[in-house]
Parts: sequence; structure tokens; C-alpha cells
Amino acid sequence: MNIIQKVRKSISLFYPWVKRFIAWWQVEDSQRLRKQVISIWINGAKEDLQRAYNLVGELSSKSVFEIETPQGMVEWAVKQITWYEDVKCPYTALNFRLGLRLGLKVPALRRRVLWLLGSVGIATVTVMVLHQISWLPFDWFPISLLTGLWFVLVCTYKGHKLFPIIREVTTDHEAAEHLFNAHLAELQRQAKSLLFSKRMKKVAPIQAALQANNFQQWLVTSRFQPKSIKPALTEAVPIVEDGIPTFYYPMKQAWERFFQEVFRLKEGGCSVPLHRDFGTTEIYVWDIPAIAFSRWEDSLTRIEAYLKKQVFFIHHDYEGIGTVGVEVAKQPLPKEIHFQQMIDLRAAAQSPEGVIVGVNCKGIVLWNYHKIPHGLVAGTTGAGKSTALYSIILQLQRQNHLPVFVDLKGGVSFGFAEEVGYPVATTKEAAFELIKGTAQEVERREKLLKEWGVSPDIAIYNEMTGANLPEIFIVFDEFAQFTEKWQGLEEGMACIKSIAAKGRSNGVHLLIATQRPSQESLGSTDFRSNISFRCIGRMDSQTSSQIALGNNAAFERLPSTDYAGLFIVRGTDAPMDSLTKVPFINDMEFRRLFLEYRNPHKGYKLGFGTRNLEPIKQMKPENFNDIF
Repeated sequence: MNIIQKVRKSISLFYPWVKRFIAWWQVEDSQRLRKQVISIWINGAKEDLQRAYNLVGELSSKSVFEIETPQGMVEWAVKQITWYEDVKCPYTALNFRLGLRLGLKVPALRRRVLWLLGSVGIATVTVMVLHQISWLPFDWFPISLLTGLWFVLVCTYKGHKLFPIIREVTTDHEAAEHLFNAHLAELQRQAKSLLFSKRMKKVAPIQAALQANNFQQWLVTSRFQPKSIKPALTEAVPIVEDGIPTFYYPMKQAWERFFQEVFRLKEGGCSVPLHRDFGTTEIYVWDIPAIAFSRWEDSLTRIEAYLKKQVFFIHHDYEGIGTVGVEVAKQPLPKEIHFQQMIDLRAAAQSPEGVIVGVNCKGIVLWNYHKIPHGLVAGTTGAGKSTALYSIILQLQRQNHLPVFVDLKGGVSFGFAEEVGYPVATTKEAAFELIKGTAQEVERREKLLKEWGVSPDIAIYNEMTGANLPEIFIVFDEFAQFTEKWQGLEEGMACIKSIAAKGRSNGVHLLIATQRPSQESLGSTDFRSNISFRCIGRMDSQTSSQIALGNNAAFERLPSTDYAGLFIVRGTDAPMDSLTKVPFINDMEFRRLFLEYRNPHKGYKLGFGTRNLEPIKQMKPENFNDIF
């Protein structure tokens, strides 16, 4: 027997012991592991809910001027409490913190000791290597720091591997609901009662967080709802009572009152409607040949008054000739929408085909300024006209367009735009020069496009020539001040009408804001017809509403109180005269966001352009329309 065989024989005596040690090391009580994970998960959810409850309680005991809690923390607390209204399941984020807690507490002690020893060894070797190649001393302090770091990373990694146990529990709805009722239901009930108590209605941060949370839930059910889903069609089912069949359908009593009191139909004089459910809206399809479609349109506000719901649109010949489809919103619009919660300016920069105006009951409302080039924003004091204008301007700025401002209030609203290179006219004379230069720019572009045979599209011209002609938006803060009688009014209005007529094909747009539209301020019907995009808030009179929209909707349909941010919008991808809520942004926030972005077309002179924006001289102009 040689030496190798003797060594093997002596070592083989330890094989059973080694196998037993490996088996002991690998064994893990699955039941104990599962209980520990669920226990830590429940405790984490309970701690989060308790923190949210304590935060709301702290806010309820403070006056408005004492509240210094960041709005983000308030929104987190409100979301944490309202989460359990629809989902009866413990909730805490599966993040680094939970992973570390699971890794530190759940695995067996022997495993954690080995991880610690391994971390000490790795840290020692790391410090030794760094000591040889750098100034780092070979000392207990850096070794301790690296040991702690390695140990935390290992524990977090092992904790993350236990997350499937939590996901398995959440998929079992009965087990999850049982855990919620056993550990969290009572605390959530107390937090909910405090959150919706009367005293919390006076706490502005809480109310803003509730509105933001409601808006996010509304977006989930409306904006991201697949449009390809066919609407649910329900027909009225007869119920026989005393031998007489009676048909029932949603809101039957309200509709019957409406027909009897508004259209003067006798009982039983109207057919039973078809009812289509689209999720966010529902349509009632009526077949009553005796009632002209114009009467339905004229009675829109009366329909809303009887149904106590917003009418989204009235469809003509919806299910055949003579039928009318009344589309009704199932939920009211949110009371307030914050700009940064709704509009991502970085995303807006990637979609230069339009801007977001607001939301209606079906989702986002877009203004495509390539199809509808000119716009009017109007509304009485407090309607939110400036807010709607700010939202549009910020998106246009991020899309690398060139807004130029006419601010005849002495530059109060947009004077600061000069700091980042945007033209601002604060007097009538300066406004006249700016408008005259813009009219000359329209003529110059028209000639350029004709020379290159690409009219009417500056995007094709830019692509072919290598130029960078920007889309220009003339923003009037208060158009009525410009149209007051003065020496240059006639010539200035002639330039504006020329821009309105020719601006679309040349990438020049008008965005007019006014408080009270009038015949004197908006001029002739031909001029108003060229301004097809309308965003009209509450009007003080029927006359102003008629001039702005051609009907009384801005006076009769919009409420006389609590109308801030609610507009009737026309000329977008939404149906005509759609009720829309615009996002709120205050003056200081608008100024801060606007000054973050400098004018990329600084030096561009209206009517002359700039040298680097002219087409490449080596290319010979050619009329490409001859191809066709």
C-alpha cells in the first residue's frame, strides 16, 4: 500500500461526518422560513400605515401656517391609507429596506455567522490590496467599514431571494385578506376616519393629496383603458307587474321627467333606448323622429340638469338615420390637476406634433397645431386663463419652437422671458414692429417654400435643405389692449389677419388670450373663423360666449361658482365643445420652469432669419411638384 492509498483511507473515515455537516448546513425549515418572512412583511406594512396615521394626525393638530411637511410626504401618507379601500392586502414596498430586514432576521443564525466571517475575510483582502497600491492604511477602521458593506449587500441579496414567498401570499386573495383583517384592519379604519374627518377638510395639503390620488386613479380607469374593447350593450328587459310589462333602464325616472317637462312628450311617448357602456362614458341611443336633432343640442344643459351628470357629446344618426346618441360621463372631472403630475416636459419634447391642453372624461385632450394652427384662450377673472396659457407655452418651449410675447401690461406676465433670449414686446409700438416683422417672415417663408417646391410644409423644407426654420408662436397676453384705438391699429390688424390666413403653411401661429371677447377685440367673423382652436372658460355674459364659441355654453353650461380650470375646448382631438379640466400651475412655478430652458433660436430675426438657418447654397432649388 503506497502513501496515497494510506492518505485516502485515513480521510475516508471523515466522509460520513462531512456529509452530515453539509446536510445539516443545507437544511432549512420551510415552514419556519415562511412564517418569519410573512411576519416581517406584515410588520413592515403595519409600520408604514402607522407612520401615515401619525403624519395625518400631526397635520390635523397644526394650523395652516405651522405646516412644514413636504407635499410628497403628505401624498405618500394619503396613498398609504387609501390603498386599502380597494385592495384588502398588506402592502409595503418590496425594496432594499425590506430585503435587508429579511436577510438579517430570517435565515438561520449559522448562515448569518458565515456571511459575517466571509465579509471579514473579503474586507481584509480588499484593504490589504488597496494598502499596497494606494495610501489607504491597513487598519481596523477601513476593514470594519468594508465588512459592514459586504455584510449588508449579502443580506440584502439573500433577502431579495425571499420575495417570491410574499408574492405567493398576495396572489392568494383569501389568505391576504385574512392577514389584513387580523393585523391591519383596525388601524386602517382609524386612519381613514381621521383622513376624511371634518377638520381635515380645512388642511390644504391633505385635500391636494386626495385630489391628486383621485386623479391618478381616474387616469388608470380612463386614459389607459384599451380603446379596442367593444362597449357593453344592454337592452331594456321587461318586468311583468300585474300582467303589464314594464321596461327598466339606467336613470329611467330622470329621462322620463326630462321628456315630459322639456320636450312635452306624454307618458309612454318615447321609445326604450339602447344603452352602451364604454367604461368611462355611457351612451343612450334614442329613436324619436318627432324631435329634431337641433332640439337635442339646444337642450344639452337641461339634460345635464336632469341627469346630474356631464354630457360628453350628442351623436347624430348614431344607430341609423334619425337616431340620437347621448353620451354621458359616468364620473365628474377631478376638481384640481397639478401640472407636474399630469405633464412630463421631457416627454412633451419628444412629441412635437401637439400639446396637452387638459383632460376630459375620456382622457387626455391634445391640440395639434399643425392641423389647427391658431388658438384663442379666454375666460373671466378666476377662470384659469393664465394657467391654461402657461401649460401650453411650457410645452411649446420644450419642443424647441419659438414663442414671442406681446405683453402690454408692462411685461408683468412675460417680461422675464427676455432673460433666456425670447422676444417680448411691452408697448404697442414694439408690438407693432414685432407683428410687422412676423408678417414679413410669413412672406419670406412663402417665397422660400415656393422656390424649393415643398409648399406648404416647412418640415420637408428643413429636411431637404438642412435649414432649421422654427415654428413661431405669437402669444398675446391681453389682446383687447392691443385692439384699443391707436395710430398703428389698422396696419397692425392687417398684419395679424395676414398671419391668420397664411401662417399655417409657413409655421407661424397665433395664440391669443383675452379676458372678455368682444366684437371690437376679435374683429370680423372671417378673422375669428381662422382661429379654430378655442379654450374658453367661464364668461360673464351671453354676448361674450357667443363671440368666443358661437353659442351660450361658456355662460350657461359652466358653473357660476367653483369654475377655475374648467374650460370648453374646441379644435382638438376631442369632440366639439368638450368640457375639459386644465392642469394648474402658479406664476412662480411657471417662471421657474420657463427660465430653465434657453431659447435655441436666439438671434433669429423675424423677417430675416439667421445665416445658419438659410438653405445650403450649393444645392440648386428645384420644383419637386413637377414630379407629380
